[in-house]
Parts: sequence; C-alpha cells; structure tokens
Amino acid sequence: MNIFTIDVPLCKDFGRILKKMNKNVTFLEDPLNQSHLFKDSTDLMKSLFILPLHISKDSWQETSLFALAESHEIPILFIYNRALGTETPPALPENTFYETIAIPANSVEVRIKLNSLKNISMQLFTAKMKGQELEKIHQKSARSLRIAKGIQLSNLPLSINNEDIEVKGLSLPSSELSGDLFYWTEVDDRIYGFIMIDVFGKGIHTALINMSIRTLIPDLFKRVKDPIFITEELDKHMRDLFQGVNRENKNHALFTAFIAYVNTKDRLIEYVNYGFTSAFLYSPSTNQILNLNEGATPSELIPELPIKKIVFHYEPGSRFIIYTDGLSKTPNPFAFDRSDNIKREFIENVHLDTNKLLQELLISRMRHSVINDDICIIAGTLF
Repeated sequence: MNIFTIDVPLCKDFGRILKKMNKNVTFLEDPLNQSHLFKDSTDLMKSLFILPLHISKDSWQETSLFALAESHEIPILFIYNRALGTETPPALPENTFYETIAIPANSVEVRIKLNSLKNISMQLFTAKMKGQELEKIHQKSARSLRIAKGIQLSNLPLSINNEDIEVKGLSLPSSELSGDLFYWTEVDDRIYGFIMIDVFGKGIHTALINMSIRTLIPDLFKRVKDPIFITEELDKHMRDLFQGVNRENKNHALFTAFIAYVNTKDRLIEYVNYGFTSAFLYSPSTNQILNLNEGATPSELIPELPIKKIVFHYEPGSRFIIYTDGLSKTPNPFAFDRSDNIKREFIENVHLDTNKLLQELLISRMRHSVINDDICIIAGTLF
C-alpha cells in the first residue's frame, strides 16, 4: 500500500511506527503540486493518507492533503495523541472513508486499521470501475440510439403540396425511438398511397419492427395498389418476424394500420382501417366530420379474418387527419380517451394551414397530461 503523509511532528512519529513494521511512507512537501502521483487508477486503489485528526487551518500542507483526499476519494487514517484524547475535530471527510487511531499505538492496532482502509479502498476502486464501465456502456448506447433516431427521422416522407393534394406529417416518439410510423407516396399519375401504423408496445423491438415494415412499404404501394392486399402482406410479414419468438411474446406482434389510396383525378378514396386507427375527413359543404372507421377490422394475427375496404368520393377542399393513439389516449391511473376532443379541435381549427393544425393538435395533447406513447399525425387537404 502506498502511504502518504506530511512533515509534521505527529505524522513523523507515526511514520516511525510504520517503518518498524516495514511500511514505506512518502512525505509530501507540496500535496497539490504532487497530485500527479495519484492520476493512475491503480495508484488510487493502493493509496492511503495519514493526517492529524485536528487539522490546523493555518497549515496549508494539512488542508491541501485533506482536499486531495476528498477530490480523489483516497481513504484517510487520522491520528491523534492518546494522552490528549479525542476532541471533536473541526472537519471530517464527506467524500471518502476514514479511520482514526491514537498514538502511540502497537503494531496490531495499526495493522487492523491499515487492513480495514485497504479493504475499503479496494471496494471503492471496484465500485468506481464498475460505475465508469456502466457509464461507458450508457454513453455507447445513447450514441447508438441517437444514430438510430436519425435514421428513423431521415426515413420520414417529404411533404407534398401541389394542385391536387397537400399532406404533412408529425412524429413525436415517447422515447429515443418510435414504434409508430407513417408514409405516403405518389404511386401513379395523381394517385397517392398513405399508411399509418401503430405497433403494439414500447421499446427497441417496436423500433426494429418499424424499420422492417418501412423497408417494405414503398414497393408494396407500387406493386400491390390495393389496401386489402397491403394489409394482408403486412400481417404475413409480422407473423414471419415473430415466427421464432416465444409464445408469451407473440402479443408484441400486434399492430393497427390505416391504409388508403387517394385518386385525385377521380376524387376517390379507398381505405382499410385495420385495428380501429383514428382518421377523420372534413367535408366543407356540410361542415361535418366523417369518421373513417367504417368496416374497421380488429387487428389479430389470424389470416382468415375478413378485411373490408371502403370506397367513396370526396369533395374539393376536404381536409383530413390520421393519428396513432398516443394523441388520443392518456396514461393511467386516469386513462382517458380524447377522441371526441380531437374531433372537436379538428373542426375548430380546420381553417388553419396544415402546419398550424398539426401544432394545435399536439399542443392540446401536451397540455392534457404526460405523453407516454409515440404520437404520429398526418394532416392534409384534398383540392
């Protein structure tokens, strides 16, 4: 063990006791300027400071060594004159461990104290190393999550704004990564495909599912061109993803989806609502909201379930919103479904431009309660 002290009478007396026990003692002349001796972690683990219990504020060496011990968490063995007794010292360490011993002392007493502080020092070192390792793991994980989040954000579709249609989206993950996703694209001349997916649960697995589905969607939209077939393909994809997963984790394979094609030439919408995903269409001539949940199919991993497609014409100037349940549902213990509120807010703010409409819907949710689920919203206008 590396024992350090300073050149004061009490410490010199104790140094002689240690010398008789074949212990090496280093006397520091300027502790703060000699702090390089404790830079290495193994040096810290093996180090011990000897100091008078009653540190003199006038002794810069004593106060410097005390400060050094606190900053590097080096254990201290405080010594005091046995004949004078133990009056309450003016200061004791707050950031490191310490023991006290009266001198003169026999070798047995000294050995017990030294072994005690040595064990404490090793425990401190081990705990610090574990803490540093955990911090490295945390930093590495945080960096990986930031990169993954950047990849997710870069895969969000660009806004569309032309003479036929305007559409914008908003994504707010409840943590670094999102399980919910949306996508749209022009699949043919003046025909657009839309999809909103809400993956069951929270965690990294939902983000992996998100990205797995995201890679399929562009090709699906252009190859299949039918909401029913796309729903069946996604259902099959989810079953394949969870094929080797334990039975108790099969429920994480569930998802809800709203899939639609908008033909702006014929002003025709065809959609599938798979799992009661929320979607509203505003009709300007009637000032009414159409709830796009007709024919909604409960989302289960059962291929035989009938999936119903709804087809209807829209009028020019119609506006729409599609959103995942992070916008409408609030956390326990006072769980509340805000669907009616959102419907009302949509009507009240339908005159706003699309960016402001998205912001109003999100701000309203944020005012209500803590957000503990991913939120995705699509909003737009059909001209």
